[in-house]
Amino acid sequence: GERAATVKHSEPVMFPEAKSDDGHSESKWVPVVLREVRNTDKKYGMNTREVRFNMHGSLQHSGMEIGQFIALRGELDGETLMGYFSPITRPSDEGVIGLLARTDSKGGPITRLLELSRPGSTLHMCAMGGLRLKFDPECILFRDQEIKRIGLLAGGTGIAPMIQIIRAYGHYVRSHPGPLPKFQLNLIYAAEEMHDLAYMKILETVRDQIPSQFRFYVILNHPPLGWTEGVGFVERHDIIKHLIHPPTDGDLVVMCGPPVFEAAMRKNLARLGFSNSQYYSYAEGDRVSAHL
Repeated sequence: GERAATVKHSEPVMFPEAKSDDGHSESKWVPVVLREVRNTDKKYGMNTREVRFNMHGSLQHSGMEIGQFIALRGELDGETLMGYFSPITRPSDEGVIGLLARTDSKGGPITRLLELSRPGSTLHMCAMGGLRLKFDPECILFRDQEIKRIGLLAGGTGIAPMIQIIRAYGHYVRSHPGPLPKFQLNLIYAAEEMHDLAYMKILETVRDQIPSQFRFYVILNHPPLGWTEGVGFVERHDIIKHLIHPPTDGDLVVMCGPPVFEAAMRKNLARLGFSNSQYYSYAEGDRVSAHL
């Protein structure tokens, strides 16, 4: 049956086109069977779920790299719905791919489809483009350049791809053999209000695990009474104090959020001396920013 066919499937990689960075973002669409939906409110933060799908073989892995994302589509009441998600499982995990999804209105129309889907349901998945960070044993690479400091700028739902990067980075630092190179990862997370913040428990967990190698700073446009972090918009002085500055060789800034947010961040970075080669913009790179 379908289960047996899944286990016996011989292809080692689910998305063999995923590692190709030739300007063609999408892989082929493939059917995937829903394995389970895990309530992660306590683990990752309110209004979150991990949606796990079987790959086409028990030893198969995604073939993707850290920072890439996937598109998921399915039918509901005669309408085709599609959403973009960042994997929460690691690229080397076998037999399953897990996606971190929001269950509130920020999750988009596909939230309803995922809510009604049951184990055994079939949807279609496609590997997209994205950052493509490589965590090699001796160094972190982006476009074959060694990276020592990473700054993440997330606006609203643009926090989603950052979570995959942060979790992979935390695992890399904790499991690194021998003397640890001087890595640093800093995040600025901007949102409208307190209830818009997602995945805060992940951020706090990684910070507590590696406090000297990861920190984050939150900026709210409409903060509650007693708020002690940033207020308003992300300004150049926030980047100087809480991200990475001044720019040096081995720096990479990654930004994801609404197009207006990313445009403002690109201007800020340029004025602070960052070159185009020192940042990655999801809006420029794949034109699906803030839908992840």
